[in-house]
Amino acid sequence: MNTLEYKKNLITASNKKAVIKKLFNDVSKNYNIMNDLMSLGLHRVWKRDMVLAVSKEKANIILDLAGGTGDISLMLSRLVEDVKIIIYDLSINMMLQSKRKFLKKNKDFSFVNGSAEELALSDNSIDLITLGFGLRNFSNIEKSVRECYRVLKYGKKLYCLEFSPSTNIELKYFYDFYSSRILPKIGKYIAKNEDAYRYLVDSIKNFPHNSELKNIFKESGFFCYNQTKYLGGVAYLNVFCKV
Repeated sequence: MNTLEYKKNLITASNKKAVIKKLFNDVSKNYNIMNDLMSLGLHRVWKRDMVLAVSKEKANIILDLAGGTGDISLMLSRLVEDVKIIIYDLSINMMLQSKRKFLKKNKDFSFVNGSAEELALSDNSIDLITLGFGLRNFSNIEKSVRECYRVLKYGKKLYCLEFSPSTNIELKYFYDFYSSRILPKIGKYIAKNEDAYRYLVDSIKNFPHNSELKNIFKESGFFCYNQTKYLGGVAYLNVFCKV
């Protein structure tokens, strides 16, 4: 397992929340470009898959956790009506990007700036949770999952889309070379922040494999309702149900 760093600061359990908050405040203007580079543009297709599935669910209140710049919520707003969407994120700069986007589209959403480890929401108050490429950045994954379980209503679902350390040998060699050698250099010139790209690459390598991740959710009381694997295991969409 690699150590995680950002701008020469070693990321530990005690400081991760503060460091990650700074990182995403720093990269907020280039975040979607970063995801394009991380996934070779495929994150947009994967998010669309998730949003299409979510749009078929019966939900009055949706929590877009780690909602960032709001692209998932914006896609959802085009497909569902009479649904309250709460965009929840640790980074205030990411949320400002999101607010500007929704003002241009004349969309009305609720915004909450806070951490996933301590959700400022009532027990059993949410009909559905979306979590797109945010889980691995939480300072305490297990605590965040327990918080999701607490606020979600019984029988309702959490859609989790996340990168995963690939177990496909050929893909792993290609992706490791691209992400470790090429991607940080691109980040240096495009986003002027090589360190952020290096962190994001290492955060995927350090993240639990999908089977381990499902166990974390299971231990908190969730049942894995469905699983979709993308690009040989580079990313997964897991649908968990609170039981």
